This record gives sequence, C-alpha cells and structure tokens, in this order.
Amino acid sequence: MSMVQQAIEVSAPLHTVYQQLAAFENYPRFMTGVRQVTTSGSDQTHWIMDVDGKRREFDAQIIEQTLDERVSWSTMEGPLLAETLTLRPMGETKTQIVAQLEADIAFLMPSDRHGQESLNRRLKADLTTFKGLVESGVLGGRPMPAGASSKRLTSPARDFASPASVATRVHKHPPAGRSDSDPVSGGVAGSAHMGGRSTSADIWGSGMINEEERGIG
Repeated sequence: MSMVQQAIEVSAPLHTVYQQLAAFENYPRFMTGVRQVTTSGSDQTHWIMDVDGKRREFDAQIIEQTLDERVSWSTMEGPLLAETLTLRPMGETKTQIVAQLEADIAFLMPSDRHGQESLNRRLKADLTTFKGLVESGVLGGRPMPAGASSKRLTSPARDFASPASVATRVHKHPPAGRSDSDPVSGGVAGSAHMGGRSTSADIWGSGMINEEERGIG
C-alpha cells in the first residue's frame, strides 16, 4: 500500500476548480487509466478502468463534497484506491489543489516495479493535465458567479483528511450523504468488485491511457 501527495496551482477561481473536481464524469479526461465514471445513487460512483490493458470495474463511495473546499472518495470493497482533493484559494483567480492518493500498487500498476515513485509521478501528471484543461477553458470555461464562495476566500483552511482515514470510514461507517454538494450527473452502471470480470470483453487494448488520450481534444 502506498500514499503520495502532490500540490499544484491552477489559474482559475476557486469555485470553477471545485465544480470540475466534484463532477466525477470529468475524471477520464485527466486521471490515468480511467475510462468512465458514472454516479450510482446519491453518494456512490461506478468506475471502469484500464489496468495493464485489462478492464476493471469497481464502486467507490463519495465521502465528502464540501463546497469550494474538499472532494474525497474511496473504493468500497476490494483493493484500496482512495483520494482526497483539498482546495485553497490563492486570491480571486488562482486556486491551489492538494491531492493525496492512496492505492494498492499491486492492483493499480501490477507490472510496475517502482511502486510509490511511479504513483507519485502519475499523480503529478494527472494534476498537470487537469490544470491544462481548466486553464484552457476545456473544463470550466465559465467565470465564477458573482458572490460565489466569497466567504471561503477569507476562511482558514481545515486540516487535510487523508485517504486512509476516509477509506476506513467507507468500510466501517458509510456516510448517509454529502454536505453542501453540487449535483453530479451521470448514468447508472452495473457494479462488480474491483478486479472482477464483467460481461463485456475483458481486454481494452494496449494499456494505460497516455497523455495524448487524456489531454485536450
């Protein structure tokens, strides 16, 4: 099990950045290996990933969606994959994202021998791709509504909630719902345990999504 942390500054207002991270259907655009994410119920998501060329599906719990502050999620069963994204305003037009990702390396990168080092590079690349998409207007091309999140701009930042802590909460105390969340749209997909087989073909192609596939276009 490995946990890594990366931070990046995005030249976009706090609310714009939050909206794009709270919309899980955006994740295939910037998160390595993710093919599709759909919502299933009010606080669950269904993921389809490409892991070393093989299709893998799993369900994840949305632990927290605090408006303009934090998005956190974790797998519900099977190998652990959990992420906490904490936002900090850096003025009216810049936002810092601090991302903490915890993963079962043997599942996520079974053929990679560098473990945590590779996971760290992967998280940094994902954040860089997200930054490019937002700053270019491909994601969140609208200006922040007048008055949106103005209280947050002067509020002190909270302590980070680690992926390990949210994963424990998922497995032991599933939350009843989310607080202050923006609606996240998406269809409902069938579920399967992570690493389990689906009724579809089990092979997606040549391997993980590369930068061109995850980039703008």
